[in-house]
Amino acid sequence: MIKINLLPKKETKAISKKKVDLTLSRDVVKNLLIPVVVILIVIGLTFAYFEMTKSKLKKEIEQNKNLLVSLQKKVEEVKKFETLNKEIEAKTKLIEDLKKIQSLPLTILNLIPKKLPDGLWLTVLNYDNNIVTIEGFSFSNLNIVSFVENLKAVPELQDVALVESSQAEYEKTTVYKFILKFKVRN
Repeated sequence: MIKINLLPKKETKAISKKKVDLTLSRDVVKNLLIPVVVILIVIGLTFAYFEMTKSKLKKEIEQNKNLLVSLQKKVEEVKKFETLNKEIEAKTKLIEDLKKIQSLPLTILNLIPKKLPDGLWLTVLNYDNNIVTIEGFSFSNLNIVSFVENLKAVPELQDVALVESSQAEYEKTTVYKFILKFKVRN
C-alpha cells in the first residue's frame, strides 16, 4: 500500500506539537472534587426542600379546593333560602294587601244604602282600583243631587262626581237615569 502525504511539511509539524500531556495531580483533584461534592449536596438538599414544599403546597391546594366546594354548596343553599324568603315576603305582602282590600267592599256596601234617599234605587255598583261606579234610577233630579251630597259628606269617599244624568222611561214611568263615580280612601 502506498501512503501519500497531502499536507505540507509545516502543517504536519504543527499538528504533532499540539499533543499535550494531560495528567492531573492529587491536590488538584482534591481541590476540584470537594467543591463539586459540596455543590451537589447543596443542590440535593435544595431539591429535597423544594419537593417537600411542593407536596405541602399540593396538599394545601387540595384542602382549599375541598373547602371551596363545600363553601359553594353553602352559598347555593343560602341563595335558595334567600329566594324562598323573598317568595314568602311577597306572599305575605299579598295577603296583607288582600286583607286591606277585603274589608273595603263591605264598607262600601254598608255606607251606600244608609245614604240613599227615598225614590232612588241602584242598578249597578262596580268597584275597580279604588274607583266605585254607581248606576241607578230616581224619580227626580233632586233625589240624585241629595244622594251625591250625602256621599260627599262621607269621609271615606273622595272625588264624588255625577258623571251623567238623563231622563229615561222605566216601565212606562218617566225617571232619571244617573251614573256616579267616586274614589275610596285607603
